[in-house]
Order: sequence, then structure tokens, then C-alpha cells
Amino acid sequence: MACCNNNQVRGRFFQRPTAGECPVCKPDEIINPAEDACVCPPLGEPKLLTVAAPVVFDECGINLCRVVDNLDKIFCNVDFERDDVQGIELKVIDIDFNFCNDDGSNVETLVRRPNCVRVTLTEIDVTFAAKVIDRNCRVIDEECFTIRYLPGNEEDPYFDNDANPVSISVDIYAPYGVSYNLNGDCTPVISFLGFVENGSEGNNALRQGLVAQALAKVVNLDIDSLSAAIGLTIYLKSIYFVQYKIPHKGLCVPPKCIPVDIEAENACLDFVEGDLLEQSIQPLELCCKPKSIKHGFSAVEDPTPAEECGKKRS
Repeated sequence: MACCNNNQVRGRFFQRPTAGECPVCKPDEIINPAEDACVCPPLGEPKLLTVAAPVVFDECGINLCRVVDNLDKIFCNVDFERDDVQGIELKVIDIDFNFCNDDGSNVETLVRRPNCVRVTLTEIDVTFAAKVIDRNCRVIDEECFTIRYLPGNEEDPYFDNDANPVSISVDIYAPYGVSYNLNGDCTPVISFLGFVENGSEGNNALRQGLVAQALAKVVNLDIDSLSAAIGLTIYLKSIYFVQYKIPHKGLCVPPKCIPVDIEAENACLDFVEGDLLEQSIQPLELCCKPKSIKHGFSAVEDPTPAEECGKKRS
């Protein structure tokens, strides 16, 4: 057998401790082939599983907010007054932290605090997927657009020292280090966990190091001025893949999809073979709870005291 011909292996040969020996190699020893996982893989369910899981070592969040003007240019297919727009739903699908720009974000190593890094965010470009909703909760239009937060310049018209400052800095506990961009130099980066599918350029896969996620909400929509204030929450995390042992509670078998039978002639058969009808509508609570009776020698405390009739419960 080729697997046992160690003369064909150049250099030193190693084997897994649990792999066992090939019984052909050492005929003078009695070896059970069933103990060799390479020959007979074990069957059944283990008591413990060794799992390499992404573990969050540190996490913090920040809130930002800025106004977006000219909504009619973003949503060209929507007439905000005629279509009776009631709201805009947002999902953050990407953030470009502009690490390649001299004035962009950066990650610094702290000389006296080696287990932490200082993250400075500035001039970040946030890409949203937006749905315009009318009064009947119907989606009128869906578009993607990008706007800049943390402008990096106090002269920017959307600068606000409290809601949208020039930059923000925070220290993150990152004992195993950060990820790097090796395009020309060794630049620490933050990977954004979003919803972009574009091969190796996508961001919908979790990676080690500093990771960011974001949520967004339209906190104020002004139809008259066609502007919206968009609140942005950014979560910064340090994540590393670590092996753990976890209890095994059994294999999970996904349910099988059942075809939908839309033939009208089967409706009676389904009813006959189905559950019995029953009355399940709950009656209204029409009566008031009687007040507790107080005895002459001591008061009786009722844990659920009576309420006035017609009084609304909070």
C-alpha cells in the first residue's frame, strides 16, 4: 500500500496521534484497523464538539447623525407628495473607512498599552440600501446611495460637533492584533461586515481582527424640504477565531419542504382529515374586580387591588 511506504516520504514523517498505525507496516504488532480513523472513520454522535468559533473579545458602539438633502435626486422614481410617502427603511450595506487616504481613518498601536489599539474614524463613506414606504406599507422604490459621515473639516455644511463631528477615537481591546492590508505597505484595517456580494471584494463574510457593523434609521423625514435626518449606529468589535469544546445535543435534520396543493377539489379532503373546529375566541372582561374587605381588627392586603370601572390599564 502506498500509504505505508514511508520510503517515498521525503523529510520527516508525522502522523496524527489518533490516526493509529497501518497494520501492514508492522506485522509483528497486533493492530486493530478499526482504531485507524483513516481506514474506519468513527460513526455516531460525540459528547463534545471542538468548534472554532468567532469570539468577540471587545465591543463598543457609537451614534452619529446627519441630514441628507435632495431626496428627489436619490429616489428619482418617487413623487413624495403624490405617492403619500410615510417613511424610508434603511440598511447599511457597506462602509469605506478610507484607510488609503492620508486624511482617512487609521488604527494606531498604543506604545504603553500593547493589548489595545486606538481606532480613529474620519471621512467614512456609508452606503445604504433604502426602501421608500407609503401609507399602506407598500414599497414604492428601492435605491442604494452613499453619503459621508465624520467630515474631517469643521467647514463642512453637515459638520456638527455633537452629532457629526470631525472624527471620533476609541480604544479597543485587541490582544491578538489586527488585520492588515498588504497593498504596498502593512496598513491596519477594519473589515466591515455588511451585505455586498462581489467575490473577493464582498463584505458579507466574517474575518478576524477589527470588525465593524452598522444600523441606520431615519429619525426625521421632512417631505416639504425633501430632506431626512439619518441616525447611524456603528459597532466596533475585536473578533478572533478560538477553539472551544461545547456539549453536543444531537444532530439537526432540516425539515423537508412540502409542496403547496392549490387544487380546489382537495380542500374538503384536507378539512376532513384535519383538526376539529373549536371555539377559541376569548370573551371580553366586562366585570370589575370586587374591592377587598377590611376586617375590624386588621386590614387584608390584596396583591391585585381593584380598579375603577372603565379605567384603562397601563
